[in-house]
This record gives sequence, structure tokens and C-alpha cells, in this order.
Amino acid sequence: MNLLNLAPEIQEEFLFLPRVEQGGDPVTERELRDVVGVEDWVEQMRIWS
Repeated sequence: MNLLNLAPEIQEEFLFLPRVEQGGDPVTERELRDVVGVEDWVEQMRIWS
């Protein structure tokens, strides 16, 4: 998966997610696959939200 293809706004949100102390991660790799598969940043933002 190439995270460099993510819209800058999504990259920033992803980088500043809070540390997980307990339980599962708030975002999974599988969820990100749908987003990084799209090249258009506007469409990525729509999928991400």
C-alpha cells in the first residue's frame, strides 16, 4: 500500500491519531485500501469521511 498517494489532509489525520492503549486500532489497513486505491484526492476525502 502506498500511503504517499493519500491526500495530505488524510495523511495528517492518520499521523496524529491517538495512541491505542487498549482495544483495536481506530483505522485498519483494510479500510485504508479503499482510499489509497483512488487517485483523486477529493474522492479520497469523500471515502475517508
